[in-house]
Amino acid sequence: MTYSLRLVVGCAALAAGLWTLAGNGTAGTPGLPTDSYKKAAEADLKFLQKRLSELAKSEEPSVRSAKPAVAVTLLIAAYADVLGDKALKDDVLKVGEAINAKKYKDADALAQKLAIKPGSGKAGGELPKLEAFEKAKDKDVTYLPTTMKLFSNTTVLKLPSGMNIEKDLKDWTAKGSAVKLDPAAVELLAVRSAVLNEYAHDYPNEKARTSPQNLKEWQKFSKDSVDLSKDLIAEATKKAPDFKALRTKLTALEATCTNCHGKYRFDD
Repeated sequence: MTYSLRLVVGCAALAAGLWTLAGNGTAGTPGLPTDSYKKAAEADLKFLQKRLSELAKSEEPSVRSAKPAVAVTLLIAAYADVLGDKALKDDVLKVGEAINAKKYKDADALAQKLAIKPGSGKAGGELPKLEAFEKAKDKDVTYLPTTMKLFSNTTVLKLPSGMNIEKDLKDWTAKGSAVKLDPAAVELLAVRSAVLNEYAHDYPNEKARTSPQNLKEWQKFSKDSVDLSKDLIAEATKKAPDFKALRTKLTALEATCTNCHGKYRFDD
């Protein structure tokens, strides 16, 4: 084999290796308590139905408000898979496809009929996907920026946006913060964070994919965030949660997010 051919083959192998490592099922739904998944499914279904009601009634629906709604359908589908609720998983992904196609009234009509009926499922399954996203030439503008929108504030530029995850983390962990922690709210945030960071693990952005070192660091940020989220759920669901321990773990999660954003954050 000539040097040039070896070089081409070597580069192709490296690119294939990076792509395999970077996406398409390398993580999976995290192992969290079934009850925590059910609580998150109930809360997030309410968020989705409210948001779609607003979008369906709006004369000029905003993409800024619609993108988090698409993201929530992916979360609910993940919860449903773990809960063994196939009907919910299938139908909520149809809602996500309709929102992505800007068919807000159709999406709203279907979403209002959604119900949670747990069966027999388990964690570790492949993260739910949207057909439209799978057909996209550039996934950098699909899964990652869509799911990350849930970290944004509920209202941005007077338009409904994400779930306040980033703001809550900062408010709860600010130096000298007097904000009282609600274990139930921490549990919900942690479930969302765990699933969202699994998506982040599987769909790194372009900057994270520029080198094996960057990719490894990106995936460590994601894994650390998932692990911290699991720890938060374990503490928040105790009969007598240790609030100091909760704040310590929340601070570590916020720091991990900040460190990742500092190097890899994108703006869209």
